[in-house]
Amino acid sequence: MIEKEIKLDINGKDYSVIIEAFSAKEAVVRVNSRKYRVGLTDLGIEKAADEKPETTVPSAVQKRPVSVPAASVSAGAGQPALFRPKTLEDRNSILAPLPGQIQKIFIREGDAVKAGQPVMIIEAMKMENEVNAPNPGVVVDIRFREGDSVNQGEVLILLKPEDR
Repeated sequence: MIEKEIKLDINGKDYSVIIEAFSAKEAVVRVNSRKYRVGLTDLGIEKAADEKPETTVPSAVQKRPVSVPAASVSAGAGQPALFRPKTLEDRNSILAPLPGQIQKIFIREGDAVKAGQPVMIIEAMKMENEVNAPNPGVVVDIRFREGDSVNQGEVLILLKPEDR
């Protein structure tokens, strides 16, 4: 997760809150440079799904004709066709194979890794899972730290592909 900074004014006092990690049950935040692990119990998501944003569209916009190229409409459905690849090959990142908590990181930024080399251990459901580099390269960025929670598919490590 890319860190997100939020500025809050609580009872006239300014706070800088940086969200470092976020999952369904907890968040790791820094408030004015002090780190907290926050349990999340009720985000009001069930209520938010029922609320629809109010939109006002100027009448000039509502009356304007819209033309849609024939190639962008799927046959018969009247909905825009979307390209959804079945696989995504990305030689520049190592993704979390499952949700869990990072227990151990074996590499540092600047290290050269080989294909298949263990880079970290993620604990999920009381089992330790080894995460391996899919391709050779140099570690450019490690996005999480030991103890952080991750979701499946999140970018854990960025690699610079090995020159061939």
